[in-house]
Amino acid sequence: MLRLAVFALLVAAASAKAPVLGKVEGISDCGSQGNVLEVRVTDCTTLPCDFLVGQTYQIEVDFEPSVEHSELLAVATIFSGGVNVDIFKEFIPAAVSPGNAYTLAYPWTVHGDHGFGNIALRINLSGSGVTELCGIATANVIETQRITRKLL
Repeated sequence: MLRLAVFALLVAAASAKAPVLGKVEGISDCGSQGNVLEVRVTDCTTLPCDFLVGQTYQIEVDFEPSVEHSELLAVATIFSGGVNVDIFKEFIPAAVSPGNAYTLAYPWTVHGDHGFGNIALRINLSGSGVTELCGIATANVIETQRITRKLL
């Protein structure tokens, strides 16, 4: 009986839905001088992405810089209800050069403290006065309680 229970747990764990990074289309460029190759977000392929409060989403941007850098400033900003809030702002020591591809990866845990519903999310990567990548995407921030109510 114990073997059957362990097997059932293993089958359940193996069949659980794993998060998938989807290639996102429709992101608006806001002044990238580098070449943005691809943007991927957990469980999203089209805008607006749906983000559940309490969940963590992986955001990845592949890019080729336009010039050499030894340090880059990465900033993620939420725009909601006329207010903009930086949710991430950090200098990244990174030697990058033109002709090579790199990936900016950021895990974002959605807290919902900057608004629910429709938001805009901007990701900006710059250095030495050059904006290598800048993209704006729309998203829906959804309270988990609303999901529960819809299911009942």
